[in-house]
Formats: sequence, C-alpha cells, structure tokens
Amino acid sequence: MLDLTRLLPGAFCTQLLADFGAEVIKIEQPGLGDYWRWTEPKVKLQSAQFLALNRGKRSITLDLKAAEAHEAFLRLCETADVVIEGFRPGVMDRLGLGYDVLKGRNPRLVVCALTGFGQEGPLAQVAAHDLNYVGMTGLLQLANGKTASPMATGLPIGDIGGGALMATAGILAALFDVSRGGIGRFVDVSVADGLHAWTGFMTARWNVPDLKEDTAPPFDAPFNKPFYSVYATSDGRHMVTGAYERKFWVTLCEVLELPEWLDRQWVSGSEEEDLRAAIAAAFARKSFAEWTRIFSEREACVTPVLTAREAMESDHARARGTVITVNDPVEGKLHHVGNPIRFDRNAFNSLTPAPALGEDNDGLLAEIGYSVDEIAMMRVNKTI
Repeated sequence: MLDLTRLLPGAFCTQLLADFGAEVIKIEQPGLGDYWRWTEPKVKLQSAQFLALNRGKRSITLDLKAAEAHEAFLRLCETADVVIEGFRPGVMDRLGLGYDVLKGRNPRLVVCALTGFGQEGPLAQVAAHDLNYVGMTGLLQLANGKTASPMATGLPIGDIGGGALMATAGILAALFDVSRGGIGRFVDVSVADGLHAWTGFMTARWNVPDLKEDTAPPFDAPFNKPFYSVYATSDGRHMVTGAYERKFWVTLCEVLELPEWLDRQWVSGSEEEDLRAAIAAAFARKSFAEWTRIFSEREACVTPVLTAREAMESDHARARGTVITVNDPVEGKLHHVGNPIRFDRNAFNSLTPAPALGEDNDGLLAEIGYSVDEIAMMRVNKTI
C-alpha cells in the first residue's frame, strides 16, 4: 500500500490497515517529509502523534515532480494493491500520476482519493481542516444547539470519523471486489460526505411533516432530556446519566432519593427544568469518588466522566489490551492506543516503530530494480 497522504486522516486509515497486516509505504517529500513529523509536542526528535499513527510503516522519499522519482513511483505501483492520496482534485493528474496512468501500469490497483469535499462540486478546491468540515456539515450546530458561539469538540471527528474510517471501509470494499476477480477501483472519499453520514441519523427527523428545524431541539429525545445528561459532583468532577430505559430510571430515582419523579421521567417545559435541577442538586451532594463507587454497585447507566489518561489506565482498558508498547531505538519506550478491533486469533497490532524519513529508500528502490549506482545518482540529484 502506497501512502501519499500527510497529517491525520490518511495516517489513521493506513495505521488501521498496517495493523491488519498491510505493508504500508509512506511516499514523502525529500527533506521535509510528512510535516506532521515535526509538530509539537515531540517525544525527542519526532511528534508524539506522528509516532503513534505510523507504526509498522516504511518510508521512501520521492520528489514526484522529477522524472526519476516519477518512474520509481510507477514501478512501486506495479506491485502495489492500494494507493491513497490526499491532494486537492487534479494534482495527481498534473503530476502525470492520475488514475488512468496508474491503472495502466496495474489494472488491479485500488486508488483512494481522500479529500475534504470530494472530486467535484463547488467546494472541491476549497482548503479546509477538521473544524471547517464539522462546521460546514451541520455537526457543530447539532452538537451545540442554539448556543451563541458553538464550541469545538476538541477531537478531530471529521478527520477520523468522516475521513479515515470511511476511506478504510472504501478501500477494503474495493479490495474485496478485486479478490473476487474484479478490476481496480477509484475510491472517492470526502470528509464532508462522511460527516453528513454521521448527521443523517439526526436529520432524518426532517422527513416528519410540519417539523420545523428552528423549533426542534438540537437532538431528538432522549439526547436532550434530564435523564440523558451530565451533572457536576460536589468536588467539580462530573457523572453521565444514560437512564433511558424505565428500569434504569427507577434505579436512578432510588439512588438519588427522588421518589417524586419516579413517574415523571418524560416531562417537558418548566417541569423538565425542575427535574434537571433536582438531579443536579442530588449529584452535588456527594463527591465524584462516592458516586462512582455507588453506581458501580447499581445498574442505572450512570458512569464517571474520566480524563483520557484515567480511561487508558483503567482496569477495563488494561484487561482489553487497549494500550500497546512500542520500543523505538531513538524515541524510547512508547505507549500507544492499539488497533480497536479484536479477532478470535492473532493480535492485529504493528509493534514496529514509525520509520525515520527515507529510512527505506535504498531497500525499496533495490526491490524494484534500481542498482546501487542508480540510487546514488538519485540521491545526488535530490530526487530522493
């Protein structure tokens, strides 16, 4: 698999595939490489985030504007199964590496273009990042309702959920088709399209006659109800209540000592606000640790809001093998979140550290037929 992408969406996609056993070869710009390598915070020499999402990959530097590197890339394509790129639409064609050229060298090749807004449409050439996509697809408004200034989520939902995961699914579907005797495919993945798929669950309600968007809550029930919310504890931490089903609501009322609300779970208007205030007052009477202990013994779908570190170091995460250890000869011992998918046999996690820039230049070029002298000349010409 040849990875021409930079930054998060492509890296997350190809990391999943590398963990599944794909040989992922990063094609990087000589001298600079994937500029995510150099972003802060760094462990020692390279970005902590780059190291986390480039495990088990190989790296070759190629100046794709140079004829020598251009031909080297085409040779790599001859034995590759997948190419993924994240350039704006038209860039690969201008480089002389468009889909028609690539499939001419390898008809079974799957080429995935992972972009912000897709290959066509009025926004196809618009530059944007995760927060832009989240804002332009309605997700930010849905998540915040009618607040004066919608708040960002703090997580790259667009890059990962709208881009990386959709690209992974598209690539695997295309490879499955090829495995059944089909030819290669061009896979057009748009982060914005992926986010529209996320919001489709909520916007489906607009098919209801006479339902006006401006009068509807940001989320359909139960997602905006007091029993499905977040509450502060006495020490400033928070608990989540997801007591949607009747049996969980009954338990919640018992634990919080709110018997008067037992048969009024679905109230609205001023009563709804009264219920929310009553639950908030109840949670404010005890500490985070106390509520966590109490609800660990009662089944009510009430759980603590953990920090990311607490979650990664939890007993459950340890039992699931969520965190893996990679020994990097330069950066030291690194702890990363591993592949989230479990199978009945064979662990799918690459424990090889992320490659240095151009670490595999000589080996990969030799594999596709370049001599030592030819490789040396490419280095002199700065095409690698």
